[in-house]
Amino acid sequence: MTSYQVLARRWRPQTFEDLVGQEVVVRTLHNALASRQIAHAYLFSGLRGVGKTTVARLLAKALNCDKGPTPEPCGECVPCQEIALGSSLDVLEMDAASNRGIDDVRELREVARVLPVRDRYRVFIVDEAHQLTKDAFGALLKILEEPPAHVVFILASTEKDKFPATILSRCLQVDFRPIPVELVVARLTRIAEKESFELTPGAAQLVARATEGSLRDALSLLDRVRAFAEGAVDENAVAEVVGLPPFETVLALWRALEGGDVAAALRVVRTEEQAGREPAALYEQVVQLLHALLLLANDPEVPVPFPASHRGTLRASATKLGSPLLVRLLALALEGKGLVASAERPGVAVAVAVGRLTLWPRLQRVEALLGGEPAPRTSSPTPGETPATETGSGPASAGERLVAALESSGAHLLAGRVGSVREVSIVGDTLVLHCSGLPAAAKKSLREAVEQLAAAAREAGLPGEVRLDEDGPAVGKQEQGLRARVEADEGVRRVLEVFGGRLESVEEKP
Repeated sequence: MTSYQVLARRWRPQTFEDLVGQEVVVRTLHNALASRQIAHAYLFSGLRGVGKTTVARLLAKALNCDKGPTPEPCGECVPCQEIALGSSLDVLEMDAASNRGIDDVRELREVARVLPVRDRYRVFIVDEAHQLTKDAFGALLKILEEPPAHVVFILASTEKDKFPATILSRCLQVDFRPIPVELVVARLTRIAEKESFELTPGAAQLVARATEGSLRDALSLLDRVRAFAEGAVDENAVAEVVGLPPFETVLALWRALEGGDVAAALRVVRTEEQAGREPAALYEQVVQLLHALLLLANDPEVPVPFPASHRGTLRASATKLGSPLLVRLLALALEGKGLVASAERPGVAVAVAVGRLTLWPRLQRVEALLGGEPAPRTSSPTPGETPATETGSGPASAGERLVAALESSGAHLLAGRVGSVREVSIVGDTLVLHCSGLPAAAKKSLREAVEQLAAAAREAGLPGEVRLDEDGPAVGKQEQGLRARVEADEGVRRVLEVFGGRLESVEEKP
C-alpha cells in the first residue's frame, strides 16, 4: 500500500526553471554556476514557503551533477537522484531549531573536514539557521573564515536580522521575495489541472491571498480544502476551512463603505460573525482591497490580488474616488487595524473601525468646511441626515439634478460648490447659477468650471448653456436684523449643512 504524498512535496521544483516568482535568485545562481564563481557560504533569507530549501537542494544538484558544476543539472545521474530523494551522503541537512548548540556545530565542523564520499562538494544545508546560539555562531564562524575547498554551506532563514554581522559578511546573501498572488494562482490552477480536480478561480484567489506569498503554504492549504470539499474546490469551501470571507462578501462591504451606508456595512460584519467567521479576517480583506484600489487609481493595468471578473468594478470605484481620497481611507483603515488587534472583543472593534470608514463622506465635508471650501455632497444623504435643498425662486429640481450629475461623474467638490449657490434657475435656454453671497474663491472655481458644468447640465437634461449671476441681490433687506445677518453668514450655513441642527438664539457681544 502506497501512502499519499502531499502536494507540496509532490510538486517541489526539480529544476531552476520550475521555480515560481524567484527570477532574481535564479539569475544570480545561474550566472555564478555558469562562470564557476562558487561561494563557500550562502545565506538564503525570506518568507517561509518561498523556496529557500528547495533552491538549496537544487544548488547542491548543480554542484554535484555528473555534468557539473552546471546551472542545468540533468536530474538523471546518481548524485541528482540521491539529492532529490534526500539520501545523498555528501549533502547533509541540519535543522538548527533542534540542533542549535555549540556541540552540534562542532560535530558539523568535524564532518566538514572529511572529504566527500563520492561527489564533488560536501554541501551542508542549515535550515532556520538564525536559531543557533551565540556560542554556536562563534564556532560556525571559525570554519566560515577558513573553509575547506570541498565544502559549501547554505544557511536558510526567515529572520536574517538575527545573524551576527560577522556571519553575514562571510556569506553570499540571496534574498527571496514573497511570491505574487497572481503567480500563486497560476501555479495552483496548473497543479489542479494536472491532478485532475476542479479548482474555481475564486477559490484559487482566496487560497493565494490567505497564504500571503507562500507557495508551500498555499499547496498545504489546498490539500486541506480538498479533504474538506470531497470534490470540486470552490470559494465557499476555502472560506469555511480558513475562515476568510468570499470575495462577494468583501465586495458587498465595500459597496456599503463607498456609499456611506453605515447600516448596510455593519449588517455585513454582523452576518459574517453569525456565520462563525472572524470579523478581523473580513477587515483585513477590506484593507487589502483599499490598497488594491489605490494601486488601480494610479495604474489601471496593475495586477491586484482579486478575481479578474471584478476588475472592471474595482477600476470604476478607484477612478470615481481618486488617489487622494483612497490614501486617506487606507490610512484610516490601517489605524483601525491597531484597534482591532488590541481589542478584547475583535467583533466590536471591527464594527467601530468599519463604522469610521463608512462615515468618510461626512468627514470629507467637515474637512472642506475647515478648509474654507463649500462642503462636497454625496449623491445620497448619510442615513439619519436631512438632505440639503435648493433655495430661491427657481425650480428646485434644476439644482438637484445638476448636483446629482456632477456626483455621478465623480466631481464631488464641484457638486458641493453648486449646492452652495443661492439659487439655480432656468432662463430661456440658459441655466443660471445665482452666486451672490459666495466667497470669491468659490465664484472663481465655478467660473473656471463652466464647461464642466455645461456638460453635466446636458447629462442631466438641462440647458447646455450655463451662466453665472454673481451680482444678483444679496441675502437682502433681512440683513438689518442680527439673526438674519448670522443666518446669512457663509460659515454658519456650512456648519449647519454639515452638522445639522438650527440656531436657537443669537446675541451680539459688546
